[in-house]
Amino acid sequence: MPLQIKNITHSFSASRKILDNVSFELEKNRIHALMGANGSGKTTLFNIITGFIKPQSGDVFFNSNKIVGLLPHKINRLGIGRTFQDLRLISKLTVKENVLLAMDDNPTQAWYKAVLPKILYKSEVSALEEHAEEIIKTCFLQDVRCSLSGEISYGQQKLLNLACCIANDAEILLLDEPVAGISSAYREQISVLIKKLKDGGKTILMIEHNIDFIAETAERFLLLTDGLVREYGSFNQLKTNETGADAYFF
Repeated sequence: MPLQIKNITHSFSASRKILDNVSFELEKNRIHALMGANGSGKTTLFNIITGFIKPQSGDVFFNSNKIVGLLPHKINRLGIGRTFQDLRLISKLTVKENVLLAMDDNPTQAWYKAVLPKILYKSEVSALEEHAEEIIKTCFLQDVRCSLSGEISYGQQKLLNLACCIANDAEILLLDEPVAGISSAYREQISVLIKKLKDGGKTILMIEHNIDFIAETAERFLLLTDGLVREYGSFNQLKTNETGADAYFF
């Protein structure tokens, strides 16, 4: 299993544990949905996995290596990428520039290359730009590739957020509400995109509240309630389970 969550406990107050001895594993090359009511601890769990919060107890293992205590950028370099509810795009850069900036192997980020003639690493830049164009096309953004990210629609910004996550080339993708607040047309595009990522070998864990999107896209379901995670192997199991149904949306 590429990601293992073991006995994670965390609280923000003495009266309530938001995560209470949570344990589960992500299955390689599958799409997992992490569900739960607002305030149930979903984003907190994402923050623990990616190093923004250190849990009060428990461990997180990525490819059998303990990652609790590592800084977020080190966890990202190991192969765990994520999106945020606030999209964190650079509004004054174009769509393509945002994608290029997200690439971990961008040669222009090396300080010493900033003082060298660009022609010395032109082939590297050309290869990255070609890859960026492929990502932009995959993410349905070719018509706005030269537009500033702050000037495209919110649905397109959601797609760009995913494009930047793809450009980072992580093995595991944590997606925080990828279709919240967007139209059905953009939801369909993101559904297609997430399935393509899975088919391309990615393992995905997503927080999402849109039931139709979850039912269509996810293959495994993790319901976070009262600090505990309950696992379901299909949407029908979740839907017909009284505890899961009452706790979430039915």
